[in-house]
Amino acid sequence: MNEKKLVQNFKSYINVSPMNNGDKNGSIQELKPKLLNGELVVGAAHSVVMLAPLSERDRGRFGSLFVTNYKLSFIPIDSSSNDEYGQRNQLVGTFDVPLTGVGALWQTDGGPIRRRRLLPRSDVPSKLKGLQIVCKNMKVLTFNFANSPIGSGRKVAMALLHHAFPKRHDLLFAFEYREPYYPTLPSDLNMFQRPGDWKRELERCECPHWRITCINGTSDAFMLTAGETLIVPGSVLDYNLIEAARHFRSGRVPIWVWGRPEGAALLRSGELLPTEQSATAESVLLEQVRRSHPKLTPPRVLYVCGAGGAAGAAGAGGAGALPPLAALDAAYKKLADLCTPTTLAGFWTQDSQYYSFLESSRWLRHVASCLTFADEAATQLSQNVSVVLQEGDGVDYSAVVSCLTQLLLDEHYRTISGFQSLIQKEWIALGHPFCDRLGLPRPGTTKEETEKEPTAQVAPVFLLFLDCTWQLQRQFPAAFQFTETYLTTLWDCTHNHLFDTFLFNCPRDRELAVAKNFVQRPLWDWEEQFSEQDIALFYNPLFGQSTPSSRQSGRGARGPPAAVRVRGRRGAVVAVLRALAAAARRAARRPRAVRAAARRAARADTEAEREAVLAVDTQSPLERLRDDGGAGGVADADRDALLPLQPAGHLRGEPEPGLHAREPHRR
Repeated sequence: MNEKKLVQNFKSYINVSPMNNGDKNGSIQELKPKLLNGELVVGAAHSVVMLAPLSERDRGRFGSLFVTNYKLSFIPIDSSSNDEYGQRNQLVGTFDVPLTGVGALWQTDGGPIRRRRLLPRSDVPSKLKGLQIVCKNMKVLTFNFANSPIGSGRKVAMALLHHAFPKRHDLLFAFEYREPYYPTLPSDLNMFQRPGDWKRELERCECPHWRITCINGTSDAFMLTAGETLIVPGSVLDYNLIEAARHFRSGRVPIWVWGRPEGAALLRSGELLPTEQSATAESVLLEQVRRSHPKLTPPRVLYVCGAGGAAGAAGAGGAGALPPLAALDAAYKKLADLCTPTTLAGFWTQDSQYYSFLESSRWLRHVASCLTFADEAATQLSQNVSVVLQEGDGVDYSAVVSCLTQLLLDEHYRTISGFQSLIQKEWIALGHPFCDRLGLPRPGTTKEETEKEPTAQVAPVFLLFLDCTWQLQRQFPAAFQFTETYLTTLWDCTHNHLFDTFLFNCPRDRELAVAKNFVQRPLWDWEEQFSEQDIALFYNPLFGQSTPSSRQSGRGARGPPAAVRVRGRRGAVVAVLRALAAAARRAARRPRAVRAAARRAARADTEAEREAVLAVDTQSPLERLRDDGGAGGVADADRDALLPLQPAGHLRGEPEPGLHAREPHRR
């Protein structure tokens, strides 16, 4: 009876067998990770079992686990079952995780159920049975050390705690990477590093009433978190800018970022400081913006977030001001918890209430607010009215709304090179603090200074922008040259700090690092990471390959590689068939939508409210983009049917790469 009970309760590992160091395929001790130039192994454990996702202890892969000064690497004994069709990174293996992509470490009892959080100063037991790693790209890795030598699990955990959470910025592997770099960036990529780059943008947008100033690169610099080159109204003097900067947070006076040939311009600025002369200084600069318009039209100020949030909400269709950064970070953590179930029971619990948990995270509300602000700004610009985006220090939400606005209005930025140029302009050149927002140590600070300084607010503002872009791409699938695979790869690369694109808080920090022999490696040189076949997956076969007719589009968009053109026909046919089916479903739902609008109108208190419910508004830029054929007649989702962009590590069922978004419930 006891023997029968033991047999029934026994669970074995898949591909797990007694250690056989004399196997003909080689000893497990001979497994070694692929190391980059300058990469060193700092911890290792052999005979490790990597448990399958959402399994307890009944499924897994046998291999060796290594920790280097760059990544966590698991090398399985049997690599024949690796995915041969998924995207392959030449620098990071299938089971590798960059150390800057490690989010949290948990000590387990060998399975995923019982666990305890490990912090950098935690006491790690010598007989560590298991380790669970929750990555920032929403991937969960669980390892079992039951068959490993005693103490090897502790060595791996201690190495991770020490190297994955460095106290100094120069301890990141990007400063140790010794591989020579030979840039092969596209010729049409604008890096916005020199005055000539900004001059090209002014000429492309045909805005002659604005000028370039390099005062921010001199001793009189007033905007320390931005690059040396700024674009300001042609009638304003540098002296006036220096005087006015004292009344804006971080010296962020209104600066030009985009414009139309008709005269309307898009500007970004910080909030006003509470001084007696602040309102006067703002009025003077806004008057200069008005004079830069050929028709002398006064600009419209949109308060994206902060003290003027109520006014901004009223002007942006009632979307409400965007939340504080702490609230955005809390929403993202709830979304990450929903997308990273660690047990099968937890998965089914979340799955039964998936949309309730998704709604309670409020992440999609913030996405919708960003899109609403961008739609309002694009509407004003299309009516030839200049728009000033005002927010905090002018480096977070204003960058999100500014980029989305330009994506709506400028076809050039919906190409791959244009989108990368847009990120260079709005996020890199204008100084988004990536180190602070992504939880990295600040550049130029020692360990003691880091401990004394107040903790910077961590918030995934750039990831919010990527999710908003994915929402637009889902609504207009033929309007963008890049695919969701490109956005997902960019999301993952945000946490891979081998490249310098997202490694600094501002251009000045990058310049100081370069002065100390730091080698710049832009992320946009994709051939450093992927093969030609993988890069081909970035290109959308539905995107028009002819030269754009829009005046704002600049150079003609480059067509995708031959690999995309060859196998894109079948995908295009399938997409069109799906679009026709989606159009039929929307047509079937339209009577219900009309009846629902009538019911809402009947409940309205006033005649004006009833007219507002039933009225057909004039086309917004979002609607115009759909009707202009930017989506090729393929409108795959309603504007209110938002789903979050989920990175490659996201797990809903099977751990396949790519996006696993679901269609929302139809109530």
